Amino acid sequence: MFLKLNIVLKIILLISIWSLLIIISVYLFKLSNSKSNYFLKILSVLGLCLDLMTSGFFLYQIFKNVRFPAFVYKIRNVETEKLYRLLGVDLFQFILINSFMRYANPRVYLKGKGRDYIKIYHEETKQSESSHYIAILFTLPYFCLYLMKYHYLLFLFLVVFCIFFNLYPSLLQRKNRLILENRFSKIIFLS
Repeated sequence: MFLKLNIVLKIILLISIWSLLIIISVYLFKLSNSKSNYFLKILSVLGLCLDLMTSGFFLYQIFKNVRFPAFVYKIRNVETEKLYRLLGVDLFQFILINSFMRYANPRVYLKGKGRDYIKIYHEETKQSESSHYIAILFTLPYFCLYLMKYHYLLFLFLVVFCIFFNLYPSLLQRKNRLILENRFSKIIFLS
């Protein structure tokens, strides 16, 4: 929908959306610091994490082909399916597939797609991984603010939510790309 806009309009739209997300996140941060009950505080920290998570989503809705440098996506020698299993990525994948979250991004599922979708899917994993990295970057100032205000419990909840909603999804995309590159390297790299 936004891909057909010219570059100036895209930049203005992205800045406007990110500004709105920051306004919402500041409100949620203040709400979490208010004298409300702990349930509301934790709920506002969750809302803060989810709000900031959409920052990457909107970047890729407006600028589809933006990527980090290639070394970010390169699979390292230490990355193996066993490592990801030890890190609990398989458990996260099971939770993701068997919950409402599976509807969040249907483009990152290969099941039911043909062989010609493998190369597209490979790029989708990069985009999804990048989106979660951007969300982590947007969350970093709030980690610091919670620590500076001595709200260690809220900091801990934000860390847990950020791990669940950003770190593990990016690890899952890396694992999926590792599997793709091992099984379909000819399709991905030669065509």
